[in-house]
Amino acid sequence: MPFIAGNGILVLIPAALFLASKAKVAEFDSTFYAVQALELLAGATNIVLLGLNTRDGFKVKGRFRARPGGRFDAKAKV
Repeated sequence: MPFIAGNGILVLIPAALFLASKAKVAEFDSTFYAVQALELLAGATNIVLLGLNTRDGFKVKGRFRARPGGRFDAKAKV
C-alpha cells in the first residue's frame, strides 16, 4: 500500500499537472508523450497492485474457499 500511495503522489499527480499544462498550450511534443506513457504505466501498476491487494484481503478473510457441493460441481446429481 505505501508503494501505491507513493506512486500516486510522486508520479501520477505531477505527471497529470505537467500534462495539463502542456495540453493547455497545445504542446504535444515527444516530452508530452513520454510523460503520458510514464503516467499510463504508473496507473496500470497501481491497478494491478490494488487488485493483488484485494485478492490477498479476500484470502485472509476466507472468501475464496472452495464450497463443497457447489452449484457447478461436476458430480452433482440432476
